[in-house]
Amino acid sequence: MIKPLIHHGNSRALVIDKAILQAAGLDEDKALFQITIDPNGGILIQSVKAVSDTLHQKAFREVLKENDALMKRLSDR
Repeated sequence: MIKPLIHHGNSRALVIDKAILQAAGLDEDKALFQITIDPNGGILIQSVKAVSDTLHQKAFREVLKENDALMKRLSDR
């Protein structure tokens, strides 16, 4: 499939049709893509799975718990 770039503000965008996202099993509102540029001019675009917000929140709480004493000392300054 050949797709043109479209104007989007001061940038250019590649529009991915809803049917293509559905065929790939991607959620059109949450799809994330990793873009890799080859030094020879090639571009590779692949979908990546999003990390859930609950996982981020859990990791954040663990970091705070591990560094509780440090955080208290910093807040006292």
